[in-house]
Amino acid sequence: MNPFPIHFSIDLEPDERLPGDDNKTYDNAGAALERMAVWRGEIEAATGVPAQFGWYVRMDRHIGALYGDPCAIANRYKPMLDEAARAGDEIGLHIHAIERRRDGGWRANYADERAVCETVDEAFANFKSVFGRNCDAARMGDMWTSKACMAQIARCGARYDITLETGLRPQGIAALYPGTGSKGARPSMLGAPMAPFRPYAADNDDFWVLPLASYPRDDFTRPGMWLVSAYSSITTGFRRNRARMMLRPQEEYAPDRLKTLLEAALSEGKQPGFCFAIRNLGPAERVEQFLEALIGLGRERPIKFCTPAEYVRIATAAR
Repeated sequence: MNPFPIHFSIDLEPDERLPGDDNKTYDNAGAALERMAVWRGEIEAATGVPAQFGWYVRMDRHIGALYGDPCAIANRYKPMLDEAARAGDEIGLHIHAIERRRDGGWRANYADERAVCETVDEAFANFKSVFGRNCDAARMGDMWTSKACMAQIARCGARYDITLETGLRPQGIAALYPGTGSKGARPSMLGAPMAPFRPYAADNDDFWVLPLASYPRDDFTRPGMWLVSAYSSITTGFRRNRARMMLRPQEEYAPDRLKTLLEAALSEGKQPGFCFAIRNLGPAERVEQFLEALIGLGRERPIKFCTPAEYVRIATAAR
């Protein structure tokens, strides 16, 4: 019997969501590497099997402009990342499209897909310069993706994209960074699959998208939620009759509520595994509460924290 697969991804990036020259620390990335090494032992003791995580490092233009080197974060923590790789972890890329404004500040710009694809290309080249190999897995930032961007990631040689967030409504990027003049829009992900899938036959015909985990919404007393569910039903050809909400390890949940949401995510019988993503490790208490809940899930069924490759293998074998 295959265990229930979990891919737990950690984005290693600056501490602030949109840092500038005056707040460009990234110490929490190192804290995440240290703390998750401890959690690896605790998870393995609870599950009885080896545990692997995913580390997705920022190595894009914004990092280069802030620190004088796009590989600054990767270089600082390379010994720890090498140790994680020896434990079987995935080391990949986390990519943001952020540019300097005329007034010297910063903004996100996902409206210029050509520039986004160039940024992706550069990040993959930076990864190879540090790790001496091609990058197999990537995650775009700001909950944004597009067909052109996925195609570029595939052309760069990656086999796994862990960006898509099942159940998200479309949203302008400016709402994420108020007052910055950020550009572009996140596409609708209401009808996105829950299981890994191949989005197209492109240059890389072994390219998989691993959607992040979600649960069926139960807050139908909120205005407009029934409309969201109706739209979700239409966009999925009535295969999914309830809108979904993301399961986020860094959000605050009451312990009993978290258990209920994990059970709700599994209740439809269509969730082949769980993919989760966090920024560094903050807020750490919430993340660790979430990990405890996942270990609790392992008391009821066999689970395995694994790489994207193993996640796809187990999830597709279960179909």
